[in-house]
Amino acid sequence: MSLKKKIAGSSMMRFIAQKTPLMHGVAKKLVPATEGEEAVAVAAELVEMGYHVCLHHLGIPSKDPKEIQENVSNVIETMEILDEERLEVCVSLMPSEMGYLKSNKGGENHCRKIGQNFGNRVSVRDVEDRQGYGDGHVEGERNLLMLHASERVPMQRVLALYGSLSRSNIPVCVTIPAALARSEEDVKVIISQGGSVRLSMVPAAVVDARYFDDPELVMDNYMKLARLLLSEDAMIQQVVPVFALEDDEMAEQITMMANLEGWSSANFEFEIPYGVNNKLKRKLRDEGYTVRVFVPFGKEWWPYYYRRSQI
Repeated sequence: MSLKKKIAGSSMMRFIAQKTPLMHGVAKKLVPATEGEEAVAVAAELVEMGYHVCLHHLGIPSKDPKEIQENVSNVIETMEILDEERLEVCVSLMPSEMGYLKSNKGGENHCRKIGQNFGNRVSVRDVEDRQGYGDGHVEGERNLLMLHASERVPMQRVLALYGSLSRSNIPVCVTIPAALARSEEDVKVIISQGGSVRLSMVPAAVVDARYFDDPELVMDNYMKLARLLLSEDAMIQQVVPVFALEDDEMAEQITMMANLEGWSSANFEFEIPYGVNNKLKRKLRDEGYTVRVFVPFGKEWWPYYYRRSQI
């Protein structure tokens, strides 16, 4: 690792950047909010523009109980605000922030707590709508709890959490990184069971997993997995793929695959990060595809901003 990267990734640089108003102002092009309430306001604006949104909390991957609890509380509070505003409730969980670095049991318990809160909110809204005193669902609304893969938590743990939440009837989607050699088998298992998959190019390296370190191999594997997720078997099993990407050519290839296989544009999604390739977002939205904007927020915004700004 170069000296520049070491300095940028240091806790001192993170502290200085996050305490500097000018730096925070510049970072808003990729991380528009530090608090949940601000993030929900951004989500409301994007919904008005015809997009769907996934809010992603940027906390500290930690073993410290106080920091873990703060991460958990911030995610739950954000869900509450989304619910109060009658917006689609879609948030992501980073296992390394939820206590998995301290203990697997503790991490799962925290995630299950969030999942139960999430499931209860969605259920109450469904009951209200059926009984006629709710606001009704927005067209194409899809409340979803996104599980992210983490470089510091074994993929098997993430998949075990996904299975546990799914069996509890919580609407959950698991991130499958295209960089992992094991991902093809994981995708096939999820398709056979029916479920939701968020296909991603990152993280490149997950604990205890073989991975591709050549970008071209990662890209090839992404498209191979995309074909599986858009197969007839996946359609029969009612799998809902979410394609996390930001490249025009990749998006074009996936739309072609979907059209050839007879997929409705309502049955899969594209996810593109906030502040990234807005032209592609608008194009896909205007063509009738579901576009979900990945909106990161939180006080620990520097590591995400620095990584994204180097791409």
